[in-house]
Parts: sequence; structure tokens; C-alpha cells
Amino acid sequence: MKPKPNIFDYATSELSQDAFLCWLIQWANKDYQNIDSYLNNCAISFVQSLLEKDHSFKIEKVEVRKQWKNIDVCALVNEKYFLVIEDKKGTKEHSNQLIRYSEIAKKHYEKSDIEVKLIYFKMEEQGDYSNVKKAGYLIFQRSKMLSILKNYILKTGKSKQNDIIVDYYENLKNLDININSFLTNPLNEWNAYSWKGFYFALQKYIRGKWGYISNPSGGFEGFSWNWNSSIIEGVKVEYYLQLEQDRLVFKLYVPDKNKRKKLRTLFRRFLNKNANEMNINISNFGRLGKFMGIAKLSTDYRITQENGLLNFHETVYNLKKITNLLNSIESEIEAYNKGI
Repeated sequence: MKPKPNIFDYATSELSQDAFLCWLIQWANKDYQNIDSYLNNCAISFVQSLLEKDHSFKIEKVEVRKQWKNIDVCALVNEKYFLVIEDKKGTKEHSNQLIRYSEIAKKHYEKSDIEVKLIYFKMEEQGDYSNVKKAGYLIFQRSKMLSILKNYILKTGKSKQNDIIVDYYENLKNLDININSFLTNPLNEWNAYSWKGFYFALQKYIRGKWGYISNPSGGFEGFSWNWNSSIIEGVKVEYYLQLEQDRLVFKLYVPDKNKRKKLRTLFRRFLNKNANEMNINISNFGRLGKFMGIAKLSTDYRITQENGLLNFHETVYNLKKITNLLNSIESEIEAYNKGI
């Protein structure tokens, strides 16, 4: 039997999600309690969570605005709190928009007692939230939304469940399965969501940044970490590691065009020497340039279990071992600079 059609399989744009958020927040209004108490309670839980309030916080009145001053979703709650929600679906913050929206809302209510609450609504993983946190936004993620909607599903009889809520929940649950598929799919069946889920999980063990990296070949999801810098041949260079999906690359940044070829040769020599001592198999790789690959791991850095699925913790251990290889060339650089 085919699954029933899900409206959110077709309404995939950010604007569609904006509309859903407006609709759900509006249902928190006290006036709708007698129309559908289950949906009203679900909406109240959502708004309480957005405001970081517990279940004792009463919601009397909600006024929703869409695209006010170009802000995705806004809502005035109890004429006391003004929610500013920046909704991101497949994209991330840009052009200083978070600070701009914050300033617009705060200026609008500066002569009142209304408190502005800033929300960054992001159901997919993102490689770096530092700008979001710096702008003072609460990051509202998928796990929290799934918990709210699951609670509604469990407490509401099937005949009384709202189709829009159910469809959004099922769509979000499928997204969650997709993002965590790096643990359930063989390595050769990973998709873009698998890589995002893997990198997001990896970030908890290895401090790095990840995101889409474009190139003439079509681009890839990349994860970079362990940035180091040294002065060699009178030039400040940077070197780091980068995962280019199933490939691990040793990267080198050389701003001086005239020194790139020589420094690439030197770094390859340092790496190959120490890699041989540590029994790590690498080979020369990459083209000459400002940001260039100088070598790559000759095998897949991912370690698998007997069933062919990823062994996540062994993979983390392997990546830390390779990180130690890159760190080990610091002594080679010092010796070279001293003429030893």
C-alpha cells in the first residue's frame, strides 16, 4: 500500500515553511481552544518553547505577521513579547541580516515594555552557528520540533489529528532519518544528507567547520579542521586538513605566488617522512595555487564494521591519528628554519 500523499513533499520552499509557522503560532491564541483543543495545546507548547517558557506560562493573545520589514515570521504574544523568527531551509544566514532584523524590531518597540525575542529556526544541520549566536538568536533545531509534534501525535486520537501537523511531522521525521543515514546506509549509498549528518556528528569530537564548497567539477560537502600557521622561507603559510566527502586532503595556503612550488615540495617532504614513520599511507595530490591540496590519504578514512556500515568511533580515532600526523610536521618546519 502506497503512503498517502504528503503536502510538504511538494511544498518544499522556505515560504511554505514560513506559512506553516505562521499558521501554527496563530493557533496558540486562546480563542481557538474551543475549536480544536489538541491543536491549540500543540501550538501553545510551540510558542512556549520559542519563548523559552515552561508549561505554566499562559498564552492569551497572539498576533502573527508575515514578512514584516522583510522578516520571515513575527508574532506578538500577550502584547508583551515580540517574536522575530528567521526561517532557514537549505540556506544559512547572510548579508548581516540577523543583526539588521534584530535592530529593526528593537527600535520599533524601544518606547514600549515589549520584549523582543530572536529565533533562528533551522530544521537541517548547519556547519557553523557562531554568527547566529553572536547576533543573540535562540537556535531552534529539529530535535525540539520533533519532540513537540510527537507529543501532539501521541496525545491526539487518530481521528482528531490535524492533517497539516501530521504531514509536517512525517516530513520532518523523514528528514531526520535521511540526515542520520550515515549510520544506516553502506558508504557507497551516502547522499548529501548523509554527509551533513556525519559532519554534524563529527563536530562533537573534532572541532571544525563544514559546508558546501563549490568548484568547477560541481562542488561537494566539505569539513575542514586543525588550522596551523608557520613562517617558512619568510612567508606565513597555513596548513590544515579537509574532508572532501570520501577523500581526505592535506591542504596548504601560500599567499606568495613565487614561493608556492617550493613550499609545496617542502611540505610534501615533511609529510611523507612522518607518514612513513607513523604507517599512514598518503600520496601526492592537488594542483598548484593559493589554497592547494598537497597530499591525500591513499585509502578511505572511514572505518567500517563487519556489516559494511560506518564504525563512527573508530573513524573518529583514525581522523585524530591523521591530525597528529599533520601536527608532527611542526618540528620539521622548526628544524628547517634553523638550518638543521
